[in-house]
Amino acid sequence: MSFISILIVDDDLKKITSIINAIKETISETLSINQASCVQEAIEYLQRKEFHLLITDLKMPIKHDDSPDDSGGESLVRSLYRRKTKANVPMYIIGLTQFIELKKDLKNVWNVWYYDASEEKWKESLRDLIFHISLVKSRINVEKIETLFVEGTTDKKIIKSTISKFYPKKEKLLFIDTLKFGGGASWVERQLFIWGKQLAIKTNDNKYLKAIGLFDDDKAGKDSIEKLRNLIDINSAESKTFIIRKCSAKYSPILKSIKKKGITFSTVIEDLLSEFFWKQAKKNEWLEKRDLTNIVIDDAKISLSIKSDFTEDRLEKFGFTKLEALIILYKIGDDYKKPFAKLIMESDKELLMPIKYLVDDFFESLSL
Repeated sequence: MSFISILIVDDDLKKITSIINAIKETISETLSINQASCVQEAIEYLQRKEFHLLITDLKMPIKHDDSPDDSGGESLVRSLYRRKTKANVPMYIIGLTQFIELKKDLKNVWNVWYYDASEEKWKESLRDLIFHISLVKSRINVEKIETLFVEGTTDKKIIKSTISKFYPKKEKLLFIDTLKFGGGASWVERQLFIWGKQLAIKTNDNKYLKAIGLFDDDKAGKDSIEKLRNLIDINSAESKTFIIRKCSAKYSPILKSIKKKGITFSTVIEDLLSEFFWKQAKKNEWLEKRDLTNIVIDDAKISLSIKSDFTEDRLEKFGFTKLEALIILYKIGDDYKKPFAKLIMESDKELLMPIKYLVDDFFESLSL
């Protein structure tokens, strides 16, 4: 299938919605839209994909957690023409800004339009450009399939390895997307929002092309899920195009046992793994103490209120196994996630059953 591929570099979701709506008034064919919120994130997209059109704000951060820079959009465009960037330069680039004092053309090649949600001028210009791209888009062959958005590269490696071991014939049916730098729950949230706005249709059965967002079961993940549900009406067509999943205890026999005994805590994908990996992580000194303030205790099952006094011995007295006590008190250290992921990818598939349950949920939810 042939798509028009667009990268929008902006963090204003209302503005992005206006852009997508303006485009969809022009053409009925399926769009492939990605969104970035800073220069660094945009460059990563442009290094690994080709786009017909780049639409960028001018005032934006250079890197994650930076303050917005008045020359951010210009810096992005200039970086595309440096060989060391190794970016795929889009066929067309447009600056779209609501800050009229920043309006100036980019590199004397690409135009900058003034954005005002209530005005038609920028919409008419965008529609004309999209119509033109629809006539010449065959220069870039874009494929769009069901996609899984995850918070980071470790998640991607673990899931890809599990699919390749259990379902090698399905590897090409699901695209797994993340970022090397940045990412996180807010990134997954934004990708699902953009996906929903596209309302992409599968040509084979005329149904919506679906995506899944996998969130860590922590505060950031829960906040992003809540924000997403507030942004998109659960009864809308947009909400039917994506599925939300969390790294939940329900996929892990060990975590289910811990929960049944009265303790729950924020979990990430590494927490779902089986006994072998936890023993190896302890042996290799890859563990660091978990934030005990996030642990929830079921008072009906455990009469212990001072979480800071938790020790492996005390937890064992409450009926937890040595392994369960280890998982409650420790997590995989951020500095050791790469070697931990490598260990997972090199392991036998029988050790990956909890991740298989998660992958099964993905394929079943997407009817793949």
